[in-house]
Amino acid sequence: MFVWNRVFSFTSFVLIFLLVCSNVFSNNLTITNVQLGSRDPNAKTVKVLFDVAWENSWRNKINHDAAWVTVRLSDGVNGGVKSLCTLNSSGSNPDSTSSGSNLNAEVFVPNDKIGALIRPRSHQSIASFISKKVMLTVNYGDLGLSDNSNIVANVMGLEMIFVPEGSFYAGDFGFSNASLKQGSNDNEPWVISSNAPVSVENITSNGYYYVSAGNSDELASGSNFVIPQEFPKGYGSFYAMKYEITEGQWVDFVNSLPVLSRPAHDLTDSLHKNSDSIVFRNTLQCSGSPLTCSTQRPARAVGYLSWKDFSAYLDWAGLRPMTELEYEKGARGPYMPVAGEFSWGNTIINPVNQLSGTVEDGNEFALTPEANAHCADQILTGGDSTSGPDSQEGPIRSGLFSTATSSRVSSGAGNYGMMELSGNLKEWVVTIGNLKGLIFTGKNGDGGLSLVSGFEGNANTEGWPGLDVTAANGITSASGAGLRGGSWSDSTDRLHVSDRSEASTGPNDAKPEFGGRGVRSYDAQ
Repeated sequence: MFVWNRVFSFTSFVLIFLLVCSNVFSNNLTITNVQLGSRDPNAKTVKVLFDVAWENSWRNKINHDAAWVTVRLSDGVNGGVKSLCTLNSSGSNPDSTSSGSNLNAEVFVPNDKIGALIRPRSHQSIASFISKKVMLTVNYGDLGLSDNSNIVANVMGLEMIFVPEGSFYAGDFGFSNASLKQGSNDNEPWVISSNAPVSVENITSNGYYYVSAGNSDELASGSNFVIPQEFPKGYGSFYAMKYEITEGQWVDFVNSLPVLSRPAHDLTDSLHKNSDSIVFRNTLQCSGSPLTCSTQRPARAVGYLSWKDFSAYLDWAGLRPMTELEYEKGARGPYMPVAGEFSWGNTIINPVNQLSGTVEDGNEFALTPEANAHCADQILTGGDSTSGPDSQEGPIRSGLFSTATSSRVSSGAGNYGMMELSGNLKEWVVTIGNLKGLIFTGKNGDGGLSLVSGFEGNANTEGWPGLDVTAANGITSASGAGLRGGSWSDSTDRLHVSDRSEASTGPNDAKPEFGGRGVRSYDAQ
């Protein structure tokens, strides 16, 4: 993702461009040539135009990819806070938008108008997606900005994958630890065939039986409870980030926050990696007043995310956490489980241990023959490893195994195209394993975080796990959260799609193995 910043002034009908700032790279999605168009001083709206492009785009009868795009404005005061703007109207290609030069492009604005999905409109074989002068109309008046304000505009994007509505299985015949099954004596997997409530019971067979991993605060095996209708079970359609959150995306996030909110998400402080040096391949550096962060490896998946960090990023981006049932749907798709399978659909795994080149500039690739996962605490060679031990163990670039010719197995992709669902970093999810997770309703984030003194920067979306008893304080614990998918330091069995060893752990700390990706509930078909 390239982020181009333009400064403009609302001093007249014609907007005046004053400055072009730096850009940030991430995973082949580029947003360039940001321009400000006409404004409507009565409606307090302004048009934002930009070019968007990414590689290996597609649309078929089952699913497609897209770019989730949000627009932020800042008046340059209060430490350069960049506030998310709502769009002027919703729906497919509403009048206040334009899909640009690509005749097969579509702009979809969800009902909350937090951002827009730019996607192929009809069938498209795998090809580069390019559209110039895409236009969105945003409401600057909602941010309290005046017609005379000097404003910085930021357009940010994330690559997304569409997961369609439909039935799927959760569990792998009791093979993986705490794998879900149909009864105490029935190892058949759960079948999720609707959004209806799921009654989980202490049943012998042909039902929904909970299997516990024995974590603290986790329900016991055979517990009786109901997964509410509102809880996202994976049956309904949703969009998911194609990649795990990267260091570059994290820097964009922290540097956009109000000054008092930034220290809460400083991954170099004593609650995280406790260093500005490279530790477990994390290259983030944060310093100064206001706190400003940077990274040497923007395309590398970012570790050291606590649940508070992770949920704050998603709320800010207009996304939401994924549930552990959605994790299994995204990895497996609608197919019958294979015992002990990984997210690419079989039990064949080849951990990477050698990278190309001597510098990881975002173009590095795996030299290990047939490598499709990062796990088993491999000591990496090549790439940045020559810099020393701290560059030899830790996460790799998101999408490292995906090439123009790779298959699902060789790229390590989930059924719908999400990368690194097995390995690289453990991914935060909402658990079904305790009542604190089951309150989750799947509400999307709104782009804003808590401003309450002492709780600045916390996600504060209603119904998210870990919300403080004083809701305005936002998320203050990891109760109701867990981890799925395993990491670079885990044995291969933790990478199984149905392994639930840590699904209900709810740790409050931030470890180098902790990362994740966001999803977004979809309100149209």
